[in-house]
Amino acid sequence: MAPIEDSVDSGHVSLSSHDTALCVIPPQDQCHSVDQLRSLYDKGHGKWPPHVNLLYPFVAPEKLLQTKTLLQDKLQQAMQGHQGNKQDVRLKQAGFFPHRRNNTIYLCEEGSISSALEFFRSAVLKALGHEPTPCSFHLTIGQSEDRTISSREFLLSKARLLPSMEFPVHSLAILVRELVGDSKTQSRMRLWGTIEIESDEQSTSPPLTEFWLQKTDGRSNNPEDEGISESAVAPFSRQIEPGTTFHFQTNSGLWISGHPTEESEPLPEEIGISSYNVLIDSEYPPSRDRDPLLLEAILSQKGVADILVLQEVSDDFLSYLLGDSRVQELYPFTSHGPPSQEDLGPLPNLRNVVVLSKWNFSWEFVPFHRRHKGAVVAKFDAISKNAGSTALPLIVAGVHLTCGLTDGSVAAKKVQLLNLKNHLSRRYASNPWIIAGDFNITTSSQTINTALKNKSISAQTTNTLEEMEAIFPDTGLLDAWSVSRVAGTDEPRVGSHDDDDLFEGEQGSTFNPRENTLAAATSGTSNNRPQRYDRILTRPQGVFRIAKFNYFGVLENDSTQFSVPSDHWGIRTSMKMLADPTEASTGRTEMLESYSVQAMHTSGALTDNSALTNALLCHDMFPTDEEVQARKDAFALVERVVLGADGENSDIPMVIVPVGSYSLGVWTSASDIDCLCIGAISSKTFFKLARQRIHRAGAQGVRLLRKVDANTGTMFELSVNGISMDLQYCPAARVVEKWAEFPTLSPSDPIFNLSILSLRKLKPYRDTLYIQRTLPSISTFRLAYRCIKLWAVQHGIYSSKFGFLGGIHLTLMLSWVCKRMAYDNATFSATDLVATFFHHYANFEWENGMIFDVFFHNNIPRYHRSSQEPMVVLGYHTPNSNVAHTSSVPALNTLIKEMKNADQRLSQRGMTWEKFFGVLPPMVNAPMLSPGVTDFLTSHENYAKITIQYWGRSLSKGKGLVGWVESRCVNLVVDIHRSVPDVHVRVWPARFTNKQNRDWEAGIDDYQGCYLIGLSKTEGAVSNPTKEDKILAKQALQKAFQKFLDQLQSDEKHHDPSSCWTDIELVKPSDIKDLQLDDREWGNYIPDAEPDSDDEEDMPEEEDLPLPTANPHTAVKLPHRPLSSPVSTTKLRPASDILNRLRWDPALSPGDYIVGYEDRFLGVKETSLERWKTEQTDDEFIPQHRIMYFKRRGDGVVVWERKTRIDKIFGSGIGNGKA
Repeated sequence: MAPIEDSVDSGHVSLSSHDTALCVIPPQDQCHSVDQLRSLYDKGHGKWPPHVNLLYPFVAPEKLLQTKTLLQDKLQQAMQGHQGNKQDVRLKQAGFFPHRRNNTIYLCEEGSISSALEFFRSAVLKALGHEPTPCSFHLTIGQSEDRTISSREFLLSKARLLPSMEFPVHSLAILVRELVGDSKTQSRMRLWGTIEIESDEQSTSPPLTEFWLQKTDGRSNNPEDEGISESAVAPFSRQIEPGTTFHFQTNSGLWISGHPTEESEPLPEEIGISSYNVLIDSEYPPSRDRDPLLLEAILSQKGVADILVLQEVSDDFLSYLLGDSRVQELYPFTSHGPPSQEDLGPLPNLRNVVVLSKWNFSWEFVPFHRRHKGAVVAKFDAISKNAGSTALPLIVAGVHLTCGLTDGSVAAKKVQLLNLKNHLSRRYASNPWIIAGDFNITTSSQTINTALKNKSISAQTTNTLEEMEAIFPDTGLLDAWSVSRVAGTDEPRVGSHDDDDLFEGEQGSTFNPRENTLAAATSGTSNNRPQRYDRILTRPQGVFRIAKFNYFGVLENDSTQFSVPSDHWGIRTSMKMLADPTEASTGRTEMLESYSVQAMHTSGALTDNSALTNALLCHDMFPTDEEVQARKDAFALVERVVLGADGENSDIPMVIVPVGSYSLGVWTSASDIDCLCIGAISSKTFFKLARQRIHRAGAQGVRLLRKVDANTGTMFELSVNGISMDLQYCPAARVVEKWAEFPTLSPSDPIFNLSILSLRKLKPYRDTLYIQRTLPSISTFRLAYRCIKLWAVQHGIYSSKFGFLGGIHLTLMLSWVCKRMAYDNATFSATDLVATFFHHYANFEWENGMIFDVFFHNNIPRYHRSSQEPMVVLGYHTPNSNVAHTSSVPALNTLIKEMKNADQRLSQRGMTWEKFFGVLPPMVNAPMLSPGVTDFLTSHENYAKITIQYWGRSLSKGKGLVGWVESRCVNLVVDIHRSVPDVHVRVWPARFTNKQNRDWEAGIDDYQGCYLIGLSKTEGAVSNPTKEDKILAKQALQKAFQKFLDQLQSDEKHHDPSSCWTDIELVKPSDIKDLQLDDREWGNYIPDAEPDSDDEEDMPEEEDLPLPTANPHTAVKLPHRPLSSPVSTTKLRPASDILNRLRWDPALSPGDYIVGYEDRFLGVKETSLERWKTEQTDDEFIPQHRIMYFKRRGDGVVVWERKTRIDKIFGSGIGNGKA
């Protein structure tokens, strides 16, 4: 039996139980803003309702029934005798209670006014036999993080922004504690009952419900958590919360909720979406000094869009932003109203995601497993996809994932991404999506590798980072930056650092401590690596396609502004709306579907980029710091010498730029430097001037080795302090005038209305610029390039002049695979790129397929493939030419075989990069042969051995002889393949020599070497040929050999019998077992005193030629005498002069003449002069030095011939042919 003092009937009841409470609970419709804050900051949320305690502790649970009956009667009696309106409560003022570790933030009534709360407490205490005592009535909002002033004031500032809570008290709530599940520690307060203040007849209030209760057993009630570990799900509400969209009402000047009446407007042809992390750099007080900068960045031409997704938005900044009239006009709809507006309330978090738009939208908040994290998912009915009778609106999700590179933070990011993906896939499976925001995913391989090395993260975390990147393509999402980058429609940041020092994953960065002072401050140092944290991902679903991409909030070069708005750059993408859904499957999209690349992924030890790098280092595939500096110095020296920067004729407008491997940063110590000089003077003047300046710079280490008539025109081979350089020239005065604008000029710009020869010379540089401009990761490309080049060198298939791969082949082939993978997968490693390269080209349909960049060529390039081109690799800019024109069927078969073997080896279990490249031979006096060379020397039944002996002194002539022989080897391979089709033919692209020849002392002017062509039966060949078959095959071989020798020895320019000897023979493997590779230069340097060529440099520039004044097609019979007096009785006018005269002289018709030229494989061929001029075929791009003669179509009279030196056009050479 209870003690007398505890009996309710005794008039004195004990108030000591913490299992019960008597409180006032505000109406549920006034609790939204309060509960939004409590869910994040109050540890009692989900356990206690928003309430004001009258008595806690309260009576024991077993006495609740008696106590309720007593208090019901006493309170109603008290109310009958009470005058005035004492039932109203007004919670408006914010305050705090200090504790040892933090502060409790609350709402209370203002001042010391007599309140209903005090009245009810006093009445209850008296009814239970207690004297009234003072009490601080309050409604708890939450607890601060710690006791710091900033933490306390931050939460206090949010509490002050809460709308005032005003309500009458109709009842008092009795709460009783209940244990949750099987737990003995977790509990929650249930509604036991209410004490009605008014009688049943008077009461108009709705019944009180337990709206505050939620699951707190650690399990998610969010269906989007399917597939996510329970340990990753937080013990707080995960319910998806519908949001309220606000629109600006011009008349009242307020942001109000609801859906205004809208006039339907047609959608523009393009819509833009921007994403910007505006940075909160202090919890409290709010920093406002950057607000004007942020506002101007958002409203700038590059930043303004139709939909704007902001991250790290604070109450203070949102109020400032939405208070600007320009924002109100551009973005009249917002997911969150200005907190400074009295009736709206604060934002829930310190860092919030906010969506603004020019169109109305509805939205929902998808909470993540960590407090303060979630996605704002907006639905735009104005932009929709028609699916039959149903419209599927555009879904835009704004995100800001957990920051940091730790095991925990990376795991959290993955869970958040999966949570969002599951939500979108469930609710909006067929809708178009856009996901924009700060993903906080570390992309720099250097940062990740350093963290792994320092054991800041585990190997599992690096796998998790890769798995996160795979979530996007698996869901059909395209990265706007990657798509725009590979298509060349992204706008590079002005003033960004050189890509040369970027690591994998750093290109396209939006958070760069090296450029952004705020990023350096937030990351702790300016030495931290750039990261591409911010992204815009799209799933178009036929509604739109990505058109452009740009950055904003970036300091321009000419800016007088010294501070940046945020630590992140803003990003913006434009999307072209597709009126017809079928439009999405036409044009480039259809081509991309037709020209797909299957992405391959390495496994095991092959996934390690550092292992690949180490393997390449062992094979000297990276230049040393000394070599890098030596080449920089060499290029700078050539630039000074050629341009005359030391003072002589420095007023001549010229520029000189590197092209090829050096400009792409993929060169090795064995590479030369290809240079292109562009100027306003003629080719003839340039080469004369350059020759003079180079000779005068001999004391500085600049040497002219020889002049070469290359496919693209005249070229100087130089040696600059031991570094080989090739120098070409392009006459293009207007290009030089606009040189500063050149990288950004459109391909259709009138400045490129140049001659075919000039365009051909500019093409390598223009193509290089485009590749650098559109590669998604230059560092990934470079590492993969070096890997593939080393493989090609080892297997004897790296040499374009022998019909195999060259630097330009690798560049074009690899860049296409790289860009296509970026389009499909957004991010990938260099090892994945290498594996994909081998798999793609090992299975490529070479017979009918062409390799070209679909992103550059919107349609299939207009290229007429000849029967002599088994392999077609096209570049970018005009003119379209096949860089693989020297390829042959045997060479292509060898390439395919080697690529299939590489593809297969990379798929083997246990394969490593060290095994893939093999062990280096030991360093001894005589260099050992690599495994590839050794295998070649032993894997064929017979070899065609081409022997050369040279005893001349001139290095120029020695190089010319070697180059001439090498260029003819392709013809020999083709002839052998045609003559003996059952034989597999393979040339090794290097010169061999005997050991004794290699070890001769320097100064012995007698060089001997050979080239080898392996001959072996093909798989389908007859196993036991007859004797007659063998004889016929041998005769066919000898015929091909003799034709080859005749071609070699008939060229007087390169083959001088007085200083060289050549021969070819069929040998057995045993005859060549002692051969070694010969890397010597044949000859000694002698200053080149060769007179200027009679070919290109004498050619008038196209713009200087006389324009026709009469119909050029009018046939005029040539007079019997020369048309002009001979300029020389011995020097023959070059073919280029004849070609241009026949084109432009109004007295002559180009249709009346035929051009005879030497084909690489078929000998002398003919074509019309008109066809040579107009069609972009292989004929047009044949170097002019291979023109043999011109003749009249009507009577077949030869009017110019190189061999006989006849010139009936100008009268040069021997004139009309008379001795």
